Parts: sequence; structure tokens; C-alpha cells
Amino acid sequence: MCEKGRKMPGGRVYHPKYGYGTVRRGRNKGFELEVAFDSGLIRWIALNELVEAQEYAEKFRVSLSFPPFSRECLKSRRMIEAFRLGIVPYDCVEDFTFGRDNERTQVQEWLDAENDNVLIVVGEYGAGKTHFLQYVLGRALREGFATSWVSMDPREAPFSKPKRVYSHLVRNFRFCSPENGQLARFRDFLKLAIAQGAFRDQMYFRHLVGKTNDETLWNWIEAREARCKPAGNTIWDYRYLPGLYDYGSAANIYCYLLSSLGWAARKIVKLRGLFIAFDEAETIDAHTYHYELEKGLNFLRALIHTANNNFEKLHDLSRCCKGQEVPFLYREPSGLKIVFAFTCLSSVMSELGDLPKITLEPLEDDALREAFEHICRLYDDAYNCPETHLSKDGIFRRIVARKNHVRLFVKGSVEAMDLVRFHPEKSLDEILR
Repeated sequence: MCEKGRKMPGGRVYHPKYGYGTVRRGRNKGFELEVAFDSGLIRWIALNELVEAQEYAEKFRVSLSFPPFSRECLKSRRMIEAFRLGIVPYDCVEDFTFGRDNERTQVQEWLDAENDNVLIVVGEYGAGKTHFLQYVLGRALREGFATSWVSMDPREAPFSKPKRVYSHLVRNFRFCSPENGQLARFRDFLKLAIAQGAFRDQMYFRHLVGKTNDETLWNWIEAREARCKPAGNTIWDYRYLPGLYDYGSAANIYCYLLSSLGWAARKIVKLRGLFIAFDEAETIDAHTYHYELEKGLNFLRALIHTANNNFEKLHDLSRCCKGQEVPFLYREPSGLKIVFAFTCLSSVMSELGDLPKITLEPLEDDALREAFEHICRLYDDAYNCPETHLSKDGIFRRIVARKNHVRLFVKGSVEAMDLVRFHPEKSLDEILR
């Protein structure tokens, strides 16, 4: 093949499937070539699939250069992109919490209280409940709690299916290891507790003693499968294990497991306990059949009474009685600190009685302005767009006048600054109509 033919349309190439052909044209900077094969077939082919076509791509290639980015710039861009979705990156929650000083104080007092182990967070949709729970979760982790989190979902993790809820909590389990200060997970926690002599009498975790390398046992105790016991090579391999049942009435089994983790966190691993956050708890109302609501309420009550070490009220709840009877509470204290996030419209608010509550009211204008100014600084860092060119006051006045909830306020702020940046020749009145 001549050199000229390899660089220009008309050059000959070879494909291992279609054979020889002639290059007609290119696209995508030369990474794809339209080839008329000798068989009559004409097709776009990726450059790397062709032999003797590499030099042809040089005609289309351009040198790409990227400006250097600082770590702060990347962090700012990551936050701005999250704001477009109305969320905040988990590791930035502390830096982006405004106007909640009273609520922060209440949370700290609750974390320090010995006898109040359940907290209710109430707020309208978009009021920042999830953001606030993430803030509390981070605070609890830093203050020495093991933590876990579940976003309740009518299909994936409903209250009427305790096993699914437990499975989500196990996957999201985190704690700071006392050994090295690193963030560790559920398996690390159990191995650490077992190594220190815990769970010899625990009905489920004791089967991991001396067998922490058995992946089948881990999948079983983490409730990764719907079946109550793992399947081995024969039906006898794991027949001795107690069942992890997927019944709605099995609240006692999963409260027992969670209270075992809380007790071990406090008494064995020397943490302050196990903090659990239940987001979107109002989805307990989303049921098809009435019995699903009854099972869900039973699990909700069981969690509350287990966390508060209330033996008397636990006796009145439904339980799964297959095989050996499993109590709700492993040992006292349970070591659990539980937060539920509800909307004020949830029909189960009457079930929560006199439990401590934090109501997230709409943010005041001063707090919104503080949040907006923080967004402006991040936007400037991310896109090198000086704040003075953004007419901050004008944008803020127009957005806050819409009386949107916090999530839409954050999304609207970023969208407004995008519009101003892309249309500098237009006035705010034209852009933000």
C-alpha cells in the first residue's frame, strides 16, 4: 500500500471479518471510518478494528489539552453538580447546613441522653429531612457510634418486611475501628466482637465463631438471599442454622439481631452504641393490603421498644415462633439510638406518642441567603465566574420570592446562575421570568 493511500480517502484497509476495502471518509476525529468493502458492503468501522488504518486517523486527530484543576475546584464542581439534583454530597453535609442551630443542639442533647433512644424528625417534603439525617449520621459516627442507614421503600425495604430492612442496614453499617481509626463495615465489626469473646450465646452470630472465612455463612447472616437458610452441597450442610425468615411477623428476629449489634458496640467494641436512621418512614402508609400496615406497625413498635429496653411492651407484640423462640432484645442495654424521619401528614404519627420530636420548619430568609452566598462562592470556584458578574442580590430576591421549599431553592439557585453565565447580554428580568 502506498503511503498516500493510507492517509487519505481511497486508502486500502483490511478487516478480519469483512476483508479488504477502501476508505471513503471518517468521523469522530478519525476514530470511525466508512469503508466500502470489496464484497459490496459499506459500513462504519471503528479505527482499532482495521489493519493499516492508523495513519489515516492522523488527519482527523487534534491534540487535546485540559487546564489543571485544584482539589478545591473539583470539590466545588462536585457540589454544584449535586445541587443541580437538589442533594448534597455526603462528605459535604456539615459544610452545607444552615439555619438549623436549634435542631443541632437538640440532636446533640439527644445523642448524649442515656434514656431517650428514639428520635422523630418531622418535616414536609423538600424541607431537608434527608439532608438533616445525613448530618446527624455524620455527627454520630464522629462521636463514636457505629452507624447505619436505610431509606424505606414500599417495594425494596418496607416496614412490613423486616428481613429486607435488616439486609439494607447491614450493607450500610459503618464504624470507626478502634484498632486503626479507619472506616470499617459489618463483617469487620462482627470479626472484632467475636475475637473479643462476644456472641458465644447469641442464637445467630455464634455460628460465625471460628468460621469467619465461610462466605456462605456471611451471605446468610447478611440476609442476602430470600431463603431462610443457605443451600450447601447437600441438604444437611447448613440445616443446623436457625432461620432468617422473610415473614412480616419476624420483627423479633431482626430486633434481636440489631440489639445484639448495639449491645456489642457499647459493651465489647467500646463504642457508644449503634445509631440507625430510617429515612422516608412515612412510606409505612403505602400499602396494598391492610395486613401489610399491621405488620409494618408491629415492626415499628418493636424497634422503638427494643431501643428503649421496654420489656413489658415487647411482650404484647407479634413475633415469629418457628423453631426456637427468639426474643426481641438480646441483652440490656440495647445500645441502639434510632431516628425516624416522617412527614407531618403520616397517619402513624399518633403511634409515636411522647417520643422526642424535632420539627424542621421552613428556613428563614437569612439562612437561605447564607446558603445562597455559599452556593455563589462554590460556583465561582467551579467555573471561574466572579460573583460580581452574577448580580447576586437580584438573583436571590427572585428565587426566594417563589416561596419554594429548600430543595427547589438550591436547584433554582444553580440553574439561575447557569442562565446568567450563558446569557450575559440579557437582563435578569429576561432570564428569570
